[in-house]
Amino acid sequence: MASKAVQPTALAPDAPRPLPRLHSPRPPSPADWIPVVSIPVECQADHFHQAILELVRHPEQSSSTILRADILADEDDSTTSTPQMDGYRCVRRVRRQILPNRPQFDWAMEQECLFYDSDDDGSLDTRNGTESLVVLLPDCDQLERDRGERRLPYYHPQVYALAFRYLSGHSGTSSTLRIDLVPLPSQPMTAPLPPNDRLFRTAQMLAKYAAKICNGQAAGYQKRIHHDLLVGRTAVQDTYQRLKDKYQTDLDSLTPSPRITFRWMLNSWQESTDATKHVFEDVAIAAWLVVYWARVYAHAGGKPPGGFVDVGCGNGLLVYILASEGYAGYGFDLRERKSWTTYTSPRPDLRVQSLNPVELISAQTLPASSGQPADAWPFPRDSFLIFNHADEMTPWCPLLAALTPGDDVGFLNIPCCLHELVGRFERQTYSIPAPFLASLPEPQSPPTVASRGAESLPADLSPLLLPFYAASPLSYISGNGKAKPKANSSAGVSAPSILGGRYHAYQLYLAHLTLRCGFVPAREALRIPSTKNFGLVGGRSGDSPGPTGQDPDEIREQVAELVREVQLRGEWKARRPEGKAGDKQGH
Repeated sequence: MASKAVQPTALAPDAPRPLPRLHSPRPPSPADWIPVVSIPVECQADHFHQAILELVRHPEQSSSTILRADILADEDDSTTSTPQMDGYRCVRRVRRQILPNRPQFDWAMEQECLFYDSDDDGSLDTRNGTESLVVLLPDCDQLERDRGERRLPYYHPQVYALAFRYLSGHSGTSSTLRIDLVPLPSQPMTAPLPPNDRLFRTAQMLAKYAAKICNGQAAGYQKRIHHDLLVGRTAVQDTYQRLKDKYQTDLDSLTPSPRITFRWMLNSWQESTDATKHVFEDVAIAAWLVVYWARVYAHAGGKPPGGFVDVGCGNGLLVYILASEGYAGYGFDLRERKSWTTYTSPRPDLRVQSLNPVELISAQTLPASSGQPADAWPFPRDSFLIFNHADEMTPWCPLLAALTPGDDVGFLNIPCCLHELVGRFERQTYSIPAPFLASLPEPQSPPTVASRGAESLPADLSPLLLPFYAASPLSYISGNGKAKPKANSSAGVSAPSILGGRYHAYQLYLAHLTLRCGFVPAREALRIPSTKNFGLVGGRSGDSPGPTGQDPDEIREQVAELVREVQLRGEWKARRPEGKAGDKQGH
């Protein structure tokens, strides 16, 4: 594999193996290709095709100014309208629409992505090896139809065409990845491009990134993080953008009282924490919840029938956004934040409150053991629980959800600090006992790209392993690609050795608790600006993660047993609310 230190090399105007002109049906006829940069790669032509296809599908991975690409067409055969090149044949045509990350500054653009292989008709000199290439052609005609001008957006290189080329090695030499371009007719340029030119720097970056993917494909790289397993990427991103646009709009002049906007939040943030991180993280979580709820609560108008409860709501921004979007619910924390009084129109339900789960659960499962009345349950029937970085309350989420009445109870648990039911979680590995796996439903087919926007996943994974496939459970994939436990699988599912680490082991610990509480856990890699971005989800309705089929009395006994284990290890002490609220609240 090529060293990470290898940098692209600038090419001379007369670099060998020049590309022939495109025979494009669209006028004007383009100029000659200009060679820009090259970099050695250790891969074959099929690895190159797969790598550039990944880059075509996910341009946002190489540019922060791009939101995503929507694939409009993907055809294996060339068409008569495909630009022809002497010595090459078009083997695949992908048409995509690129969406900007900042639509207030940039605009969407359609593009043809044409995959070519060298032809065998003898018109191409292949004495130095074969060649494959991918040509990217922005559709300027579409821009003129939609916008009235042919100007390319900022995120796209200002060129008529850009080519990724794979030149195979000869006589033991390394293969080469190379980038050539055709300048815009309105912006002629001469080669070589100056090193400080933006277009040259862009070509350098693209060459390095494409080489990295090519070498990874050749080394057998497998994607470890799979997003969008529970809801589609497009729906979440579009909702996120809608929320950003809504709260960025300054409505002060349109309403009698000032309205909270992103502009205000970022410039007048009341907390000592990073405004940029918290504002956009809470908006991203809200967007995910809105889309997820629309699917799992479709029978209830897309909203949790019992509302939501944000446990440890902190600055309260997530509660405010959800309330502004018409969702009923409340949040509570140990102390009031400065931001709470600034949220208006509507004013969210934010409370200063502490929670002692041991006392609460004991009152529900063992009424005689506590003087607290059994009807003092803080979570409404059919409510949705949100535990976002809830510290020591994190592992109690599935227990509290299990005892919340109703068939539509669900939860989103985003762990940060690693706490067990008592004390810190210190283990580097964790195994889920085999009996819990044996009680799971039959394996399900993974969600498809068309239905959910998820990446393709191996078949024959159990409902537990499927959402946790982001951890790449290699111990369960045999040589023929079928899911197969290792010989010692009777011990249960543990964190794969290639990952290790307490954070992943902790997620398996939380999954085990979730199973003990009667839910099948699912894991979603949330698109939020946080290093701790995995959410564990549980629910009881529809095709969301659901119950394991255990009897409700058995679940209550499981939860009661967990509490007894806590009581045997030592008293669990709830933190008291701060300020005057702490004097009024007895728990």
